Amino acid sequence: MTLHHGDHLDTEQSESVIGELPPPSRWRTVWVANKGAFLILLSEIAGSSMDATVRFLQQGGHGMHPFQVIFARMGMTLVLSSIYMWWTQVPDFPLGNPSVRVWLILRAMFGFFGLFCLYLPITTAWACSVFLGLPFTKKELIAGLVALIGVVIIAHPTSIFGEVDDEINAKNAGPVDDVSHTQRLIAVIVSILGIFGASGAYTMIRVIGNRAHALISVNYFAALGTFGSAAALLIIPGIGFTMPQSHREWILLLLLGILGFVLQFLLTAGLQLDKSSKATSMLYSQVLFALGFDWAIWGVLPGRWSIFGGAIVIASTLWSALQKPVKPRRKAASCLRRMKKVLYLGLRRKKLRERHKEGQVLVLEKRQDNGEYID
Repeated sequence: MTLHHGDHLDTEQSESVIGELPPPSRWRTVWVANKGAFLILLSEIAGSSMDATVRFLQQGGHGMHPFQVIFARMGMTLVLSSIYMWWTQVPDFPLGNPSVRVWLILRAMFGFFGLFCLYLPITTAWACSVFLGLPFTKKELIAGLVALIGVVIIAHPTSIFGEVDDEINAKNAGPVDDVSHTQRLIAVIVSILGIFGASGAYTMIRVIGNRAHALISVNYFAALGTFGSAAALLIIPGIGFTMPQSHREWILLLLLGILGFVLQFLLTAGLQLDKSSKATSMLYSQVLFALGFDWAIWGVLPGRWSIFGGAIVIASTLWSALQKPVKPRRKAASCLRRMKKVLYLGLRRKKLRERHKEGQVLVLEKRQDNGEYID
C-alpha cells in the first residue's frame, strides 16, 4: 500500500493533536471508574423519594393498601419502559434475547418476592461470588458486615438499645408513623425473608449482563409485579381498590410511577455496568436518604444511635468504594452451565460404577464356567 505525502502529514498532525490533548480531569476519571456505583447511588435517591411518596399515600383514613401501591408503581413502570423501548427501537423488544429469557423470568420472580422488603447487599455479593465467580474479598466482607451493623444501630431494636431516642416534632404524623415494638419486629422479620428474593434478582441481573437491555429486564419485573398485585387485589378477600380522593393523591400516584421507573432503570443499569461488591454496597445508602427524608418532611430528628449508625454506613461504603478492583478468580460461567456439569459428572460416575460391577460379574461367571472354585 502506497502512503501519500498528504496522508503522512495528516497522520503526524493527528498524533500531535492527540499528544496535546489535556489529560481527563480527576472527576471524570472517578466517574468512568465508578459509573455503575454512582448510578446505583442515584437510584437509591429515587427509591427513598418513592418510599416517602408511599408514606403520604398510606396516611389518612383511606390509606391505600400496599398491593394497590405496587400495582400503581409497577403498572406505570411497565407503560413507561415499553414506550421508551418502542420509541428508541431497542433490539429484541419486548421479550429480549432468546438466550436469556429464562434468566429474565427468574429475575422477575426473585424481584417480585423481594418487592416488599429491604435488600441485603452483602448477600448479593456472596451469591455473585459463588455462582458467577466474581471477586468477593475479605475487605469487602468486612465492609459489608460493618455497614450491616450500622443499619442495625439505626434500627436500634428496643431489646438491645432501649427506647427509641429519636425526637419527633412532626405535625402531620399519621397512624403509619406510630409503630409498636411488635410491628417493628414483624417488619424486620419480613425484611429478612425478602433478602433472598432481592439478592436472587440482583444476581440474575448480573448473569444477564449486557445480553439484554436494562429496560427489558425492568419490563419483565414490572409485568409480573403489575399482574401479581392485580390478582391479589381481586382474589384476597377484604382488599379492595381505593380510588384517589383528591388531586393531591393523583399527583402522588403519578410521581410514584415515575420514581419507580427511574429507580429500576438506574439500578439495573448500574448493576450491569459494575459487577463488583462496591456497587452493591451503595444500596446501604438508602438508609441515610430515608433518615434525611424523615427529618426534612416528618420532623423526625435522628438520635445519637441513628447518627452513629449512619456514620458507620457512610464510612464502610466509602472504604469499600475506594478499594482497588480485584480480577475475577475465574471466568464467570452461567449457573445453568455449572449445574449441567455437576449432573453430567454424577451420571458419568454412576455409569462407571455399573460397568465396574458388570465387569466383576462377568469375571466370576467366566471362572465358574472354567470349573474354578470361588469362595
